[in-house]
Amino acid sequence: MLSPRVRLLSFFAGGQALCLATGLWLQCGLLNAIDTRMAEARAEGSDAASLLLERRLVFPLTFLWIAGLQTVGCWLLLTRVVGQQSRKEQQSQEETLRTTRELVRTRDAVIFGLAKLAESRDPDTGHHLERIALYSTRIAQALRRHPKYQGVVTQQFVRMIGISSALHDIGKVGVEDAVLLKPGSLTEAERRRIQVHAALGGDCIRQIERRLGNSTFLQMAREIALYHHERWDGSGYPHGLAGEDIPLAARVVAIADVYDALSVKRVYKDAYPHAICVEKIRREAGRQFDPDLVEVFLSIAPQIAEVSSRLSDQNQDDPAAAAVMRGLQRMTPEQEQLLSQALMTDSDRVPVDSRN
Repeated sequence: MLSPRVRLLSFFAGGQALCLATGLWLQCGLLNAIDTRMAEARAEGSDAASLLLERRLVFPLTFLWIAGLQTVGCWLLLTRVVGQQSRKEQQSQEETLRTTRELVRTRDAVIFGLAKLAESRDPDTGHHLERIALYSTRIAQALRRHPKYQGVVTQQFVRMIGISSALHDIGKVGVEDAVLLKPGSLTEAERRRIQVHAALGGDCIRQIERRLGNSTFLQMAREIALYHHERWDGSGYPHGLAGEDIPLAARVVAIADVYDALSVKRVYKDAYPHAICVEKIRREAGRQFDPDLVEVFLSIAPQIAEVSSRLSDQNQDDPAAAAVMRGLQRMTPEQEQLLSQALMTDSDRVPVDSRN
């Protein structure tokens, strides 16, 4: 069975041959008719000059006829071919777009699942990742209207920070229960061990970057994981960065993370009301937090309160969600080993601690 392309070319070749044959047939017919009339005119002694002129015009007219038909045939063929090619390109683009969207959805699901698996070690965090993602996104959206950041914070930045922020505490997979779930104050040694979780998370994502290549998304996720505990005044960890040396995404997530830590109940503290959480963050402007970002945060404080209330209520009012969270309180040994291996670098194979 002939392919569509061969059938199309065969149809075109047949059409061209038919146009040529028709033109030649008409030419022969016209020439014969004129020759007959010329013979009759000569027999009658009439002037055959006009007939001779007609005979000469037959050849260019025949050429124009054949050329016209063949041009129309070529145009129809090209229109068909270009149309098919355009449809194929459109289908290919749509398929590529669907594949890309599916890959992005898969990436986001895997990342969020990995982060959820690490977070499941702490049963009191609830919808922590969802809240952090929404807080960070809301702050970034509002930041686009700030004169200082209008040309810096793009729509892509806003989209990426929502999912990148899910990995901010990926290093907590190495936290010992005795520290993570400790109801009282931590010792200085325990605090030092906890502070390593930021470097561990950054190293983990850096290892992924080495295998997958450069990625804006992975770069943002690494910066958030590594630097979201740095302070504006330079007294944070792990590197003691100060001011705008701290990546912007990490400065945004730092505010979101602290607000969430203050506003929810943990094993070592009670939840603070929204107004007190906002006031504590306001007081830390210029010390712990970027003062410009605090200004933006304060301008959308009602939105933050709405997100906090909505996601906190989901934990209480949705029995199915609560059951799932209770089931996630502990990882299986296989899950813990797999995640720990993924997070350990070649130079550091000892799990370390983290707690908000």
